[in-house]
Amino acid sequence: MDYLTLTNQVLAELNEVQLTSSNFVSGAVGIQQTTKDVVNKALRDVYSSELEWPWLHSDKTQATFAGQKEYALPTDYRSVDYDSFYIVPTELVTNSTFDSNITNWTTSSGTPAYTATGNGRLRLNAAAAYATLSTVKNKEYRLQVRLIDSSSSGSSLKIQVGTSPAGTQNLSTTLTIADFGDGSILDIKFTATASTSYLTLDNDDSNNLDVDFVKVSENIAPKKLTYITYDDYRRRFLSTAQTNNSDQYGVPDYVYKSQDGKFGLYRIPNSDGYSINYEYWKTHDDLSATTDTPDIPARFHDVVIARAKYYIYQLRSDPQFTQFASADYLAGIKRMRIELINSPAEMLDTRINFGRTRGAAISG
Repeated sequence: MDYLTLTNQVLAELNEVQLTSSNFVSGAVGIQQTTKDVVNKALRDVYSSELEWPWLHSDKTQATFAGQKEYALPTDYRSVDYDSFYIVPTELVTNSTFDSNITNWTTSSGTPAYTATGNGRLRLNAAAAYATLSTVKNKEYRLQVRLIDSSSSGSSLKIQVGTSPAGTQNLSTTLTIADFGDGSILDIKFTATASTSYLTLDNDDSNNLDVDFVKVSENIAPKKLTYITYDDYRRRFLSTAQTNNSDQYGVPDYVYKSQDGKFGLYRIPNSDGYSINYEYWKTHDDLSATTDTPDIPARFHDVVIARAKYYIYQLRSDPQFTQFASADYLAGIKRMRIELINSPAEMLDTRINFGRTRGAAISG
């Protein structure tokens, strides 16, 4: 339900005049305006009843910078899952999965095209395109390309990496599909010889070759970061981190929560080539426009309505219906916790059976 519908649902149960899209924003008066206000108040109560409602979940990627140890948390965070922090190599290809277009890829020859097949792909038919990469000279990179031969032609895709478009200074190989239904994935490494590298994909046959994704990153293994408290960080690492010595820099192992809305890393990153991926739960915004919708799944909107009625009945000094509305709200919150948060516990029996049956005596 949108803001208008939620408000009118409450008004209908109170047997009050409902609003329309034309008078909702500026024409609401008396009980109508009060109902608009308590709908937002009810939403805030639902949001605040748990820190980690699934619909408030979000993912964040933070690029690292060499020598910088602390990074701001998202401005809309309310809770951060510090057990979810991973350090991964930064993806260098902009628009690597072609979800909705082929922007950031430059035409070398022919007419590269976008196709919505699958999750979106780059189609090359007697055409070539290249991407510009920011690399570091003498560092090793990992390249992945998934190719699909949509015309079952057996054509080959030329894959080149060099210091200019179609350059082959760093890599020159081909990828040919044998299993036309599944496609094929190339996984290969190259070493950059310049700060700017060019990745070129070239199909010189007049047959469709579809590129599903292209990924390039420094050849660094992803790693889970261990969470430590700020006190633990101060006790174990702060004096080292404050020393003007490059020996303290490296691939981070630990993450900690600072005391000013940031997270910190130790060791301090020694490269701009890392990304920190983590999960958090965000805050919410009040509804304002007629068509604004809450983040709460629609099947739980009755809980919001029950809470809004609770506040209206309080204003009307109606204790009996206030208690009824409160009971409906609390039952709804319980139902939401059961469906959305509680999960069956997995139990693993680690006992070892040495061939004895229950009750058998153990001889000495």
